[in-house]
Amino acid sequence: MSQQYTNQFHEAEIAVQKKVGVAERVAPASQYIREFMPDQHREFFANLPFIILGVVDRQGCPWAVPVFGTNGFISSPSATTLKLNTLPQLKGVLDLDLSVGQKIGTVGVEVQTRRRNRMNGTISDIDDKGLTISVELSFGNCPQYIQKRYIYDVEETKHNNDSYSTEISKNLSARSKSLIENADTFFIASRTKQFTEDKRTGLDASHRGGKPGFVKVYKNTLLFPDFSGNKFFNTIGNIASDERVGLVFPDFQSTDALFITGRAKIHYEHPALSSIDGAERIIEINVDRSVYVDGFLPMQGEIEEYSSSLSSTGVWSESKNEQYSDFQIVGKQPESATISSIYLSPKTGNSTIDYIPGQFLPLEITIPGQKQPLKRSYTLSRAPRAETYRISVKREEAGLVSKALHDTYGIGSYLRVGKPAGNFTIKNYSHSIVLVSGGVGITPMIAMLEGLIVRANNGEKIPPVWFFHATQNSENHAFQKDLLQWSNQFDWLTVHTVYSQPKDTDELSKTHQAEGRISIETFKNCLPFDQYDFYLCGSQSFMSAIYRGLKNIGVSKNNIYYEFFGEGTLDDEEMVPDVAEKAKVTFTTSKVSEVWKPEDGTLLAFAEKKGLSPSFSCRNGSCGACLCNLKSGSVVYGKQPTYQFKEGEVLICSARPAAGSDTLEIDI
Repeated sequence: MSQQYTNQFHEAEIAVQKKVGVAERVAPASQYIREFMPDQHREFFANLPFIILGVVDRQGCPWAVPVFGTNGFISSPSATTLKLNTLPQLKGVLDLDLSVGQKIGTVGVEVQTRRRNRMNGTISDIDDKGLTISVELSFGNCPQYIQKRYIYDVEETKHNNDSYSTEISKNLSARSKSLIENADTFFIASRTKQFTEDKRTGLDASHRGGKPGFVKVYKNTLLFPDFSGNKFFNTIGNIASDERVGLVFPDFQSTDALFITGRAKIHYEHPALSSIDGAERIIEINVDRSVYVDGFLPMQGEIEEYSSSLSSTGVWSESKNEQYSDFQIVGKQPESATISSIYLSPKTGNSTIDYIPGQFLPLEITIPGQKQPLKRSYTLSRAPRAETYRISVKREEAGLVSKALHDTYGIGSYLRVGKPAGNFTIKNYSHSIVLVSGGVGITPMIAMLEGLIVRANNGEKIPPVWFFHATQNSENHAFQKDLLQWSNQFDWLTVHTVYSQPKDTDELSKTHQAEGRISIETFKNCLPFDQYDFYLCGSQSFMSAIYRGLKNIGVSKNNIYYEFFGEGTLDDEEMVPDVAEKAKVTFTTSKVSEVWKPEDGTLLAFAEKKGLSPSFSCRNGSCGACLCNLKSGSVVYGKQPTYQFKEGEVLICSARPAAGSDTLEIDI
C-alpha cells in the first residue's frame, strides 16, 4: 500500500514556498496533486502528437527530451499507467538511463489550445518498441505563457538514433545562441537530489514561455526570468534540492532543436529584476553540454497567437552604449572593380561575437557634414574567425556610407560595431542546397559556403550544394578565385556563373559557365531531380523573378529563403495591414507635423519625404537601426519584424499608422 502524505510537495519545494511567503496559502492545493490520472488527463495525453520527458543520463544529469509519434502513440491502459509505443529518438546520443524502476517526468502541451498537464512516475516496463510509466504524481497546470501554434506536417519520424546531424559541444555555438535568444518557448527537466520510494522525489518536466528575447546568453551561461505561476515551485524546488537541469529549445520553424544539460542557480536578488517586467527571480544556467540537432522535429508550427500573459512580462535589454563597441579597420582587400572587403578587429577590451554564416553586422559611422552617426548593416562575408570580422561592401555612387568606407575610412580608422544579427542562414543540412545570388548579393553566400567547408573539414557529411551567381563579367566578379578553388577541392560543390556582359577576355567554361541571365530554365538544365532548399540574395527585381518562377514550378515557399534588404516581402500573398486612411504624424524632436496617407508608404519613407534623415539600414525590420520611441498613437506592420522591440518603440522602416489612430507622435 502506498504511503499517503499530508502535503504532496517535497521539502525543498516547501522551503521555497516559505521563502517567498506562500507556503500556507499553497499547502491546501497539494490535494490536487494525485497519485492517479483523471480520465480527462488520460484522454489528453492519448491525443498528443508529442510529449516531453524528463529523464536522466547514466551520470544522473537530467535531459528534457521530446518524443514524437503517429496519432495514438500514447495510451493509458489504466489511471496509474501511461504507455508510449516508441522510445526517445536520442536515447543513444544522450546516453539516457531508461532502465526499469528509473524515475521519469512528463509534461504534455497541446499547443493548439494551450492545455498543459504533468505526470511524474517510474519506468515500469521497457522494450525496443516503447516504455510504460507507472504514475506517482499527476496534476494539471495553468496555460500561462504558452504560445498558441498551428502545427502541420506531423509525421512519424524517419530518423534512427544515428541518422541525425548533431553538433555536440561543451560550449554553445553561434546558431545555438541564436536559437536561444529568439526562442519564445523551452522545456526544462529538473530532479531532486535523491531518488527514493517517496513519490515526491524524482524528476519533473515543465514548460517555460516568454517574449522572444526572454532568455539571455552570456558566453556559456543562460539567464531567464521566473515569472509568476501557480506558486507550486516544482522546478525551483528541484533546483534548490539539486542544481542539475536539462533544457530543450525547439524551433518550430526550422525544425531544429537544442538540448542542454547544466547546473542552475536561483537568484532571488539580481539587478535585472528591476528592469524585466514580471520577473520574480532570475535563473542562471551554466551549460555543461549542448547537443544541436538539425531537423529533429517531425513537424513545423506557426504562431497563431501569443499568450495574453506575455503582456505583463519583459525581455532582456541593453543600453544604447552596450549595443555598439569600437572596432578598428585592420585590412582592406579589393574583391572586384566595385566591391572591397574590410577587416575589423575589436579595440582592446572588446571581442568579436560568434555568428552564423549569412548574418549581417550593424555599423555606426560618423561622416563629416552629417548631424548624427549613420547606421548601416553589411553582411559578414566569411565564416566566423576569433580575431576579426569581414564585411564586403559595394561602392555605390549615391551611398554616403559605402563611399566613406571605400574612400575615407582607411586602415587604422575606427568604427562603432554592433552584434551580428539576421535570419538568412542555412536552415536544413539534410536537403540539397541551391544558393542563388546576383552582384553584391554574393556576400552571404560566400559566408555560407565557407561555413559548410568548416563543417566538412570537421568531418561532417555535406549535402550537394549548387551555387548560381549572376554578374556582368570578370571585372565585377567578386571572390572568383575562392570559388574556383573550392569547386575544385570539394566534390559536393558545383559553381555555375552567368555573365550578362562578358568582356572580350572572358572565356566561356573557364571564367563563367553561361551568358545572359539566371532563370528557371537555368535550374531545369543544371539541377538533377531532388528536394532542394533555395537561398536567394540580390536586387529586388532579380529575386522577385526567381521567387515567382520557383513557385510557378511547384517549389514550396517553405523551401525558399531570401535576404531582402528593402521594404516588404517577395511573397505576392503578403497580408495587407489595416492602415489608417490618414493620420497626423508629428516628429517631435524635429518639430515637423504633416498628414500621412497610405500612398506615403512607411513612416521612414514619409519622414524622408519631409526632409528628415532618420537612421536606417535594412528597411525590413530585421536590424533595429531605425528604432524610435513612439510617444503616442499606434502602428501596424505588413510583415512582423524579426528585430525584437519593446512596447512604446517603433521600427519606422516597416511601420504605418494603424486604422483608428488619427495622430502619431514619434521621437525623431
